[in-house]
Amino acid sequence: MILNYKYRLYVNKHTEELSQLVTTSTFVWNHIIALYRRFYKLYKTSPSCSQMQKHIAKLTKKNPYWNKMGSQSIQEICQRVDATYKQFFKKIGRGRPNFHNPYKSGSFMFKGKVGYSLNGNEITINKLGHTYRFKLTRQYGTVKNIHIKRDNRGYLWLIITTDVIPKQYERLGDASIGIDFGMKHFLTTSDGEIIDSPEVYKKSLNKLAKLNRNLSRKKKGSNSRKRCLRELSKFHEHVANQRADFQWKLAHELCKCYSHIGIEDLNLRGMKKLWGRKISDLSYGEFINKLMYVAQKYGTVVVKIGRFEYSSQTCNVCGYKNQETKQLNIRTWVCPECGTEHDRDVNAAINILKISKGKGISLDRSNSKSDMSPDNQSL
Repeated sequence: MILNYKYRLYVNKHTEELSQLVTTSTFVWNHIIALYRRFYKLYKTSPSCSQMQKHIAKLTKKNPYWNKMGSQSIQEICQRVDATYKQFFKKIGRGRPNFHNPYKSGSFMFKGKVGYSLNGNEITINKLGHTYRFKLTRQYGTVKNIHIKRDNRGYLWLIITTDVIPKQYERLGDASIGIDFGMKHFLTTSDGEIIDSPEVYKKSLNKLAKLNRNLSRKKKGSNSRKRCLRELSKFHEHVANQRADFQWKLAHELCKCYSHIGIEDLNLRGMKKLWGRKISDLSYGEFINKLMYVAQKYGTVVVKIGRFEYSSQTCNVCGYKNQETKQLNIRTWVCPECGTEHDRDVNAAINILKISKGKGISLDRSNSKSDMSPDNQSL
């Protein structure tokens, strides 16, 4: 399995030089973005990746700061920009590539074993000639490539892409379960269990507002402003860590008890447009990634069903589709066909489980284009 292991680099007297390489990589990124935009403005098309790499290679020879990064790292930035533009034109990904602030976060990569040497908990950057240490919290296997990354607090991290055999855990149960994600509750299971989200961001709004007010009062460029920025970044990191801790523990708890987990594919981008901060705080996408990763360690099967299955509107007993339950404010309803009373979320979770195991009722997908609206989400 290919995994990314993240280690924080210890600070030493040569840390500033490595941080300068991260800053240089952002300048290279911005320069390539500017060239792409200028080329498109003149010729109404984008340059090929090979054209850009040849041009950047010529500039690298003349620029001593760029040359310190190494040719492979420079070429990788070209490939990254080109891949992002291709996704943008296909209307996938995060949108058009933008310029980055060179003095904030950033990263660059060494491919294979070129440009560095790795020995235990020490890494040497060949172009700089300096060695940096990190705490070896996990043993890595065959190294594919490495990233040097700087976060918003100015800390440097080493990310090693490695091929390792993940540690296997013993699963305690073999039952199957369906999961329905919701706005009122984080998730509801087909067994009727309800798990609420800690909503750490919502609970931190007052503290964040206070930190932002303090930041706004400081003069730009002053040491006080830099200190406030570090405090704000530290608190954002704390909020993210709280959310991640809740999600990791929940993922382990579910995978430990169940051999089959059915989940739904949500239109997260559309949901963010409607509910914004609420969806970001719940962070379903991150939880699903964690769940699928942990499932491999327990041997649990995670099946994601299509987003256009009418899991909330269909009776799990007789299969009757009730169009009147389309509105999200209807939390309970009685099936007019068989008379069964349903809780909206539990009923959806049961249908998700049935569909994920191939036992579900054949639901109508004829209106799949129009079903892009969030009304058909089973929240």
